Amino acid sequence: MNIFNYFFRSVPENTKFASFGKMHIFILIIGFLISYLIIKKLQVNRNFELIVAFVLLIQQITLYSWYHISNYNPFTEGLPLYHCRVAILALALGLIFKINLLLNIGAYWGIFGSISALLVVGADPFAFPHITQFSYFIGHLFLLWGAVYLLFVRKIGMTNVALRDMMIFTTIYHMIVFIINNKLGSNYAYLIEPPFTINYNFNPYVYAFIVIILFNTILLLEYLMINFKFLNKLKLIVTSLNIKEKYNFIIFNL
Repeated sequence: MNIFNYFFRSVPENTKFASFGKMHIFILIIGFLISYLIIKKLQVNRNFELIVAFVLLIQQITLYSWYHISNYNPFTEGLPLYHCRVAILALALGLIFKINLLLNIGAYWGIFGSISALLVVGADPFAFPHITQFSYFIGHLFLLWGAVYLLFVRKIGMTNVALRDMMIFTTIYHMIVFIINNKLGSNYAYLIEPPFTINYNFNPYVYAFIVIILFNTILLLEYLMINFKFLNKLKLIVTSLNIKEKYNFIIFNL
């Protein structure tokens, strides 16, 4: 079988990624260790910013090209409307062109979105190896590292006005995406149903309202943590860890 064609195949096998299997745990460890190194070792570095930006742009261009060339749900899955895809594009373009609004979106949508996506995997139903799996983890890992860099190294923060603008932007975004979902039968931003099973049937409008409130609450909590120096405290804790001692446990006391 042609390896290239197999890697880019378009017929799904309805295979689910093995959550918290060996591969998943390995990916999570890599994500944590590099995040740790960014916090502990990295200074403001333009080369790092451009590497993250261009990796994310190549990842997104490759993914969207596959969705549309393969005709695999190009409208219900292949549009850049999921939170993490918006955050990836915002982060990449913000880093390249130094646009603060895009950096805020990339950092604060990205930190929550990447961690959630890496813990609760929502990859497309293809068996390994496949373009969507590589794209999923490369995209979310580099989004995580870019967001960690912005928050801990660049110390991107929100003013009261910026928080207000972010909440307004986020609410309007969700309202528009909710309309698009109902037109296309899609589930962008998970405004129709969550990426995991819940044993309760909400009214669609009530559920969408809950998602909007939840997401704005997350933004508010991030803002409060940043402005009350939570990240600086966490950085000091991480910096003080001695991971060179072979048998020590790493404990975060916040």
